[in-house]
Amino acid sequence: MTSVPDATPLGAARVDGVLFDYGNTLAGFVRPGDALLEAYARIAGLLRARGLASPSGDVLLNEVHERVEQEFVDHQRSGRLDEMDLVPGAQRAYARLGLDLDEALLDETLVIEQEAWWQGVRIDPDALPVLSRLREAGLRVGLCSNAPYRVRSMLAQLEHFGLRASLDSVTFSGQVGWRKPSPRIFEQALHALGTPAEHTVMVGDTERDDISGAHGVRMRAILALNHADGAPAGTAADAVIHRLAELVPLLCGYTSLYC
Repeated sequence: MTSVPDATPLGAARVDGVLFDYGNTLAGFVRPGDALLEAYARIAGLLRARGLASPSGDVLLNEVHERVEQEFVDHQRSGRLDEMDLVPGAQRAYARLGLDLDEALLDETLVIEQEAWWQGVRIDPDALPVLSRLREAGLRVGLCSNAPYRVRSMLAQLEHFGLRASLDSVTFSGQVGWRKPSPRIFEQALHALGTPAEHTVMVGDTERDDISGAHGVRMRAILALNHADGAPAGTAADAVIHRLAELVPLLCGYTSLYC
């Protein structure tokens, strides 16, 4: 292991693992409006085929998807750290329309909806090369992300975009029941990754969730601005990067990376 000089931004401790945020770090997102309309038209057809008197797809989009998304936004704004479960919210939204969906049928609708969102995912061009480079250097690489959506759909999304095979662990708030910056999700992510907090670095785009949250469990934290409009007024991060590719030279000296 290469020795680390004391004056480096990340201090002197070696790095054994890196945890990444997902949204606005490894990937950006735009609302896929046409894909969602098409998805809910398919859902309306599915419900009618199962004998339910479904309204049109655009009504379902407004009364189910938008209602559940607003519940999610309200939960975020509340500052609560316990994660909400969006699946019961979707079931309630359908019930308000007089549609009683059993668990299996509700699951089918959620798969259609979440796969429509894939069209709005923009994987950062540096993401896969950086993940590969870090793992080649012997680091453990994982994901730690707030996502209250159906966990199987989120894992399928990672698989679809080729990210799942490049990660040693994946931890979503939807499976843990707690959101960043709660120490509970970081502790679970560290356990899944298999590296101690003092030798693990968090890379993310938010001061509260990623930087403060990581510091709260004794991790070092790097602020990623690759999807930001501009630089923040101030940050408590141990280092700041503007492109994911900058992470490789930043970690030189902490690992066996050749720079």
